[in-house]
Amino acid sequence: MARYYAVKKGRLPGVYEDWEIAKQQVEGYSRAEYRSFSSREEAVAYLSGESQQCSKSLAKAIVACVDGSYRNGICGSGIVICDGNGMHEFYFWTDDQNLVKLRNVASEILSVLFAIDYALRNRVKHLVVKHDFENLNKWISGEYDAKHPMTVLYKNFINQAEANGLRIEFEKVKAHSKDVCNERADKLAKLAVRKNQNVVWNLGEMMNALRCDKNH
Repeated sequence: MARYYAVKKGRLPGVYEDWEIAKQQVEGYSRAEYRSFSSREEAVAYLSGESQQCSKSLAKAIVACVDGSYRNGICGSGIVICDGNGMHEFYFWTDDQNLVKLRNVASEILSVLFAIDYALRNRVKHLVVKHDFENLNKWISGEYDAKHPMTVLYKNFINQAEANGLRIEFEKVKAHSKDVCNERADKLAKLAVRKNQNVVWNLGEMMNALRCDKNH
């Protein structure tokens, strides 16, 4: 049975599925606090000190909190998704030279594209993206011009996803506003730039998801 390791006080607090990674956060750390749980929801509730559950009304919509980080040539993305099946966490990194040139911007974009991929794969019709990097929405609204190949690709992917029937909303969250979901995505992104990941994902998979959805 799967176990979830909640680190309340450690080098990088959060919920981990791999004990070896969790142990790195608490081993040798003064007054570390951590526990293991059989469900992610219980682990998240332990960290927040309150019941942390997704709304049961999210049957046809999902909420994705996204964030990105950059460190020493590594782009890390963190995503917390809340849907009808509960709360899910994803984090991954890349050192692709075409991406690291954009540093944190690439990390942020990749986190949104992952959320779109997740929505398409699960046949969701409505995706709410919660973010603290305001450019993510301004490139889509046209307030900022998408000039770089990466931002052009980003805008085109979103337009294609919406053409395929996915409604995408952007909700700006103030950075460091104590929003539990946003802060968790930030911590996952910081975990990812240390070359940790719990999912293998790339832009190629995103393209395949769009093609597959269009063919149905």
